Amino acid sequence: MKFLELTMPLNHQWMPDDVLPTSVKFFLGPKNHQEKGMVIGSDSGTCLTLPSVFEAFRKTARLDEVPVDKLVLRSTTVVSIAKSEGEEINKTDVQKAFDAARPAKGDAILIATGWGDKPCREFYLLGSPHLSLEAAQYLAKRMNENQSDLLLVDTALVGWPDKHLIPEWCSMLPIPAAESAEARMYLHLYDGEKANKDFAAEMELARAGIITVRKLVHCGQIKKDKIKIIVSPLKVVRGVASTCRVVALED
Repeated sequence: MKFLELTMPLNHQWMPDDVLPTSVKFFLGPKNHQEKGMVIGSDSGTCLTLPSVFEAFRKTARLDEVPVDKLVLRSTTVVSIAKSEGEEINKTDVQKAFDAARPAKGDAILIATGWGDKPCREFYLLGSPHLSLEAAQYLAKRMNENQSDLLLVDTALVGWPDKHLIPEWCSMLPIPAAESAEARMYLHLYDGEKANKDFAAEMELARAGIITVRKLVHCGQIKKDKIKIIVSPLKVVRGVASTCRVVALED
């Protein structure tokens, strides 16, 4: 049995989610000794997101309610869709890759683009490959038909929030910090209608009941199409997303 680490290390100096104001912190170091703690968010590093992160699906499972067998030693099919910086994964890409991979019923799906094998600095998040809305809709349909409810990707994002978030936030130079007064003001004006447009691809997967895990790294070390996967999020009561550790097992 071979164990493969697919988890992005958490770094005191830099985390990719800090680029956007939607980065939400949930853990702080000791008040008077910040150097003894690390501030992380539910989206920091490799992270798991439940459908309940969206208001429309709040009544679905939370982190403390997810059955262990959904995340531990889960049979997984690796789907290769090679993409470079900023490239979109379209419906045809998904269709061809899914047909070639032929996942077994109930398998989790791991999409490897190669992005997670690159150095995770500077343009890692804003340069990430991503699913088009049409591709996300098709993927959700195929996964539902296959009784698959866990999607893992080596990209920083699932869709591309280009309707409001990216153009509005990134037009400010220098880009403010995620925890700044500017970020708080922006989020105050960033309503549900804007969020639904920006995260339409993610909403399609959530509507299908699919759990997503993003920002996997070093998927290139996986040599087999069929693996077992272990995903270990924090068991936060009523939590909807969490940084997590992901390990692949090859026979």
